[in-house]
Amino acid sequence: MLNTFTKTAAALGLAATLTACGSLDGGPLVRPGEPVGQITIRNTSNAHLTVVTMSDCSNSTYGFNRLSEGETIAPGYDRYFTVSAGCWDVQVGYGYGTGYATGTKRTQVSPGRNHILNYGGS
Repeated sequence: MLNTFTKTAAALGLAATLTACGSLDGGPLVRPGEPVGQITIRNTSNAHLTVVTMSDCSNSTYGFNRLSEGETIAPGYDRYFTVSAGCWDVQVGYGYGTGYATGTKRTQVSPGRNHILNYGGS
């Protein structure tokens, strides 16, 4: 019985720790019942952007790629995301050869507004 109690307590402790740290997937872009705005990624670089990750500023990770499989943002084009209003950490990037280039920005999204983030490469 003590062994079962110990395992249960350890599992609950791990769950509480993971919950406090936020979500590995970056969390939802729109949280139910909250006002929304938009984040637009504007590609001013010469490369196709292949990765956009973003999460609420209180999350511990940027999460997974928010672009669909095979989707890119071509040079000179935009891609917008509807998000809950508030603070967002956004990271964009592209692969080349054996490397990878990224840009990271923290932005405040106001309800009903579109916040444009320009990415010109690094």
